[in-house]
Amino acid sequence: MPADPNATAATSWTEPASRLPLRWGSYRARLVTGLAMLVVGTACVLATTAYSLPLLLVGSLMQPAGWAVLPSTIGRRVAVALPVLGFTWLMLGGAGFAWCYAVPLAAWLLVRLRPLLSFVVLLLPIGWSIVLPSFVRYYGQGWITILSCSVIIVAAAWLARWIAIRADSWQSVRTLRKETNRLD
Repeated sequence: MPADPNATAATSWTEPASRLPLRWGSYRARLVTGLAMLVVGTACVLATTAYSLPLLLVGSLMQPAGWAVLPSTIGRRVAVALPVLGFTWLMLGGAGFAWCYAVPLAAWLLVRLRPLLSFVVLLLPIGWSIVLPSFVRYYGQGWITILSCSVIIVAAAWLARWIAIRADSWQSVRTLRKETNRLD
């Protein structure tokens, strides 16, 4: 319960991952570095062609490293790194594999310790993947798939954060329930 009973959920809520004890680095630096590595690594994989295979190698190394750097529990970070990389490789298939964008989003929600209710946002990229192939018919239009799906997963991640604030995710994260002032 907040010290000020008049405080709103938005002003009293903090990121659950920011309350985890870190063995190295600061929360903000690890968050920014990990996110940058994920974005650049994913971009390298998605920019891969038969003529730019080194990008696939760089992206395939950067993306798991980005998950390792993000501040969260070790189990969550380890659990998502390789599956997300595999689904990122599938995204190279074009609009028919746009549903794969839901997997990195689900991993982000898991690593960021979002409550189960916020996982409803996975319906956004899945729904878009059903509509997208009617607009994107050729492999050369892949940039439309990448751009639109990226915008949708970023918006869905922010929507999931908004849901987490409203759902007060402190009670939904098992690793943070060890505090003595809990209500159960």
